[in-house]
Amino acid sequence: MSKQFKIISTILLGLSFIQPTNAGPIDNLERERSRVLSHILNKDISILERNQLVKKSKMKLLDLERMVINDRDISNNPDYHTRKAFDNFDLTFLVHTSLEKEKSISITWLESLGLTTNNLMSTRVSRK
Repeated sequence: MSKQFKIISTILLGLSFIQPTNAGPIDNLERERSRVLSHILNKDISILERNQLVKKSKMKLLDLERMVINDRDISNNPDYHTRKAFDNFDLTFLVHTSLEKEKSISITWLESLGLTTNNLMSTRVSRK
């Protein structure tokens, strides 16, 4: 009986040290946004598949953006990642920004990075 008691108490003690990790709304938003961007940049899928994946992920991303914007706990004690997310509002809230600019997510993201069609067309190819 004492051997079983030791085993059970060891298991319970070990479980008491395990703490659940909770991903905050910003973390979930960043994870879904990176998934959308990986679909946009994936060269191994067709254009039709890309459009379907981005369209499907766009709705999830829109919901997550709304959750972050409406979360009252974020403004009470913002951490470093939260402050950076709101400093880069156009990149963090990509769906909202693309809807405001009436452009696709991929065009909005590339333009925010400075990769416009005019910029790319005005570059010259040189070899050093």
